[in-house]
Amino acid sequence: MSNFSGAFDLSKLTNQPQASGNAVAGWLVPADEQVLRRYLQLSESVPVLMLIVDGSEASNAVSGLVEQVIAAAKGRFAGIQVDLRTSPQLAQAIGVSEAPAMAAILAGAPTPLFKGVINQEQLVQVLGQVLQMAAQSNLNGTVTVSEVASEPVKNLTPEHQAAVDAVERGDLLDALAKFEKLVVEYPSDQEIKAGLAQVQLLHRLQNPVTETELDQLFTQADQILITGDAAEAFNLLLARFAVDFDLRDQIRARLLDLFTVTGDSHQAVLEARRKLASLMF
Repeated sequence: MSNFSGAFDLSKLTNQPQASGNAVAGWLVPADEQVLRRYLQLSESVPVLMLIVDGSEASNAVSGLVEQVIAAAKGRFAGIQVDLRTSPQLAQAIGVSEAPAMAAILAGAPTPLFKGVINQEQLVQVLGQVLQMAAQSNLNGTVTVSEVASEPVKNLTPEHQAAVDAVERGDLLDALAKFEKLVVEYPSDQEIKAGLAQVQLLHRLQNPVTETELDQLFTQADQILITGDAAEAFNLLLARFAVDFDLRDQIRARLLDLFTVTGDSHQAVLEARRKLASLMF
């Protein structure tokens, strides 16, 4: 783009190893809770930029600039835009109550980037730092723009309905097998992924593993979660994550699993992701 010539070197935003692409509906997509859920999943492979706006002139200016930079980065970022006027809870969940502001979401964990007006040079520098953090977490995927990318599956397929039926009749092993097959067939379907995570939770509760201290911790978190106190279950795992660096990968994986069970738009999940980000970075 012509307004990025000369002074601003975008090579650090584009000359990176690129993995297979993920389709998105645009470089900067308006976000509600459903869109946020999809992009939280996308952040497991591509750094996601979350811009907070409020319709002001400053927000509009930053929004245009951010969209230009994301487009110039040739798929290295996915972008979403949250309007404080219509979705304040999404912004507040990552600790933002004013606009314009931006956070990066890496592997499901939000990290604040800036508040207020920013110029091109500053934004490129900030996003270069985001790419460095992403590389450290092996988030080297890319995105491409597609008009049909964000259309969800609206009706249950016969196979999905069969998996749900297996859960309802209490046949968890059959349900597990069916959901595992569905996840392979529909890897971007968040409802199917949530179904698998929920069945796995029920199976763990029926067949608890308590061989190690970590097993016992995970079982305790499962038991708390099933009572409906998601925040307490997450905080139990986060407390261990904060002090046990050797087990961080395992604890983070279980946290992400329980986030999926609970639902990415749940307030407890959004708050736990923010705490996890502060502990990681």
